[in-house]
Amino acid sequence: MKHSLDVSSSRAEPVTGSLAHATQQFATADTATGEIASTEMIREQGEVVALVPGGVLVETQRASGCASCSSQKGCGVRVLQGVFGGRRHRVTAQTTLPLRIGDRVELVLPASALVHAALLMYLLPLVALVVGAVIGQIVFHTNGAAILGSASGFVLSLVLVARLQSATHRQGRFAPRVEQVLFRAAD
Repeated sequence: MKHSLDVSSSRAEPVTGSLAHATQQFATADTATGEIASTEMIREQGEVVALVPGGVLVETQRASGCASCSSQKGCGVRVLQGVFGGRRHRVTAQTTLPLRIGDRVELVLPASALVHAALLMYLLPLVALVVGAVIGQIVFHTNGAAILGSASGFVLSLVLVARLQSATHRQGRFAPRVEQVLFRAAD
């Protein structure tokens, strides 16, 4: 007896992070701005610790999924989280809301900003490292030149990443913004 699963009748949304999800997101890209029309946002809560021009400085507590994980006892991430988990992180967020120091706020960041930053910080240096090694090997036919080429490519990519990050920061394109005030500071 042969069993088959008919999935054509159920059109579920693709799983976030899957290839189908990415394809769907790029298919809904706004052609005028080139931005992905995504409603997916990363949300984080924090406390306003300073007022800066055009925004606020918000302190957030690093969150961990270790408390709900079934592999707590044998995981190295849990150990590292124990060492570094108590640290707070400060981020400048854009806002037009009237805020005071001590207000508890919710920050939002487009999920596409996280993907963009990950590609920029991890993929670009890796590709530059490999391309530099290949160019060094092809041009000079020695392993030393390949090593020097890979190091040069890596360093140049870090300079490029720093410049792109600076330009992105000035534009405020991927800056978090204050979505709402959760609790007002006591007077």
